Amino acid sequence: MKEQIFSEHAPCPTVPYSQGIKFGDFIFVSGQDGYQSNGSLKGNTVAEQTDAALTNIKNILREKGADLEDIVHMTCHLSELTESNVHEFNRVYESFFKSIEVKPTRITVGSQLLGVKVEITAIASMV
Repeated sequence: MKEQIFSEHAPCPTVPYSQGIKFGDFIFVSGQDGYQSNGSLKGNTVAEQTDAALTNIKNILREKGADLEDIVHMTCHLSELTESNVHEFNRVYESFFKSIEVKPTRITVGSQLLGVKVEITAIASMV
């Protein structure tokens, strides 16, 4: 049975989706972008928005007792897939996963995003 996850420490959905779903031993986190829990966009850089997105993911996972080390896969979207943006993204991304021995699998793609530079989804395992 699927269970909806909601964190007050991540942006409240403004359209019909769940921040996250726990299904069995897995947690699926919806795309998180540069918006913070107070509804404001965190800066205008890839780095600032990556930090906000990963913080949102961490906060949603914590609602069910999970954390970043439980993530098995991430899909990362950048509004402009350039070498400099990927470098900036990776610098912040690495800071979140530096102490985690087994990093999640990941894909990073260029996407048409509305008003943000970054959006990240995550799948975590509670096993």
